[in-house]
Amino acid sequence: MRNTLTFLLLLTVTSIFAQSKKFIIEELNLPDPTQAISNSNYNKIKLQDVRPDPENFGIVMKGVSDRKAKVKFSPSFEEQLTKMFDKGIDKSSAKDQELFFQLRDLNYLEVTIDFTQYGYFDFKGLIFGGKDNQYQLIKKIDTTLVLYKMDVTKEMEKQSLNYIKNSIFESVSASPIDNRVYTLEDINNYDRIAKSRLPLYTNQKLTDGIYLNYKSFSMQTPDKPIDEIQMEQGMITKVTYMDDQGKKKNAKKDSYAVVYQGRPFVLYADELYPMRKTPEDFYFISKLHELPNGKRQFSGGITVQLIGGVVGGVIGVLIKTGKAKQYECRLDYFNGKYEIVREIVSQK
Repeated sequence: MRNTLTFLLLLTVTSIFAQSKKFIIEELNLPDPTQAISNSNYNKIKLQDVRPDPENFGIVMKGVSDRKAKVKFSPSFEEQLTKMFDKGIDKSSAKDQELFFQLRDLNYLEVTIDFTQYGYFDFKGLIFGGKDNQYQLIKKIDTTLVLYKMDVTKEMEKQSLNYIKNSIFESVSASPIDNRVYTLEDINNYDRIAKSRLPLYTNQKLTDGIYLNYKSFSMQTPDKPIDEIQMEQGMITKVTYMDDQGKKKNAKKDSYAVVYQGRPFVLYADELYPMRKTPEDFYFISKLHELPNGKRQFSGGITVQLIGGVVGGVIGVLIKTGKAKQYECRLDYFNGKYEIVREIVSQK
């Protein structure tokens, strides 16, 4: 009898442990609009989800035990988006055109470090407007919301869902951001078309100089000329420029990129790494730090919107956390950030 009870107890404990390892589900719902918008340029919306895994919306942490919960939209994100849009538009006064929303990223991530929760929400996409296979670009979305506090989940969900809602409804009266007309085929090939309009990708030779941000780098309009430069074994050991007050500045501290003798170098962690160009992209190899949340952190090329109070050096601390490894990285033309392609494993 004792052996039977022991077996049943072990079976129960094993079952509970196995269940605790499973993901639970966190269902999200887009908020209802507060009122219907009159005289909208568009009377319907269409979603094109081009994410690698349309079912994956990321992970949040639930409860005092921080159980992992898969984020899910039920009904589907597309159904909720259509329903929200229909509620928020006065169809009687709206023009007979549609919004075409190409979703590129919608992902949640949470991690607890030293009793503090860090929440990340990545949202990226393109919104076009038009009809009869003739569209114009209305809005580019590329945002990372960062929230950190003792319990981050509810606040992150609230702010992120409102951000999605506002991004959509701000578009119904917005003017196109360029004059180009896109077909659906063009939209499917948007990356190739967009790169063909950037001198960084089309110029045969890049322009020497100091670039303080990605915009100037992509348009190949240097912010400052190189004042002094020193090279050693293919790496820039010293490079300076003169600021507007005539003071010498260290470009390895505050630039985005440097081009010298037609070759680009990108700044990361006070080091300028040489880039190589393929017919379609730019690559470089750098050491990156792995963070406790499983992400890899760059100190350059990052643009995030911080929510939840004073940062207090949190982002800077995270950058230095974790073991450094070598990775091959690719420049994302869309925003000037960098994407990891692969880890460089040393051959023993």
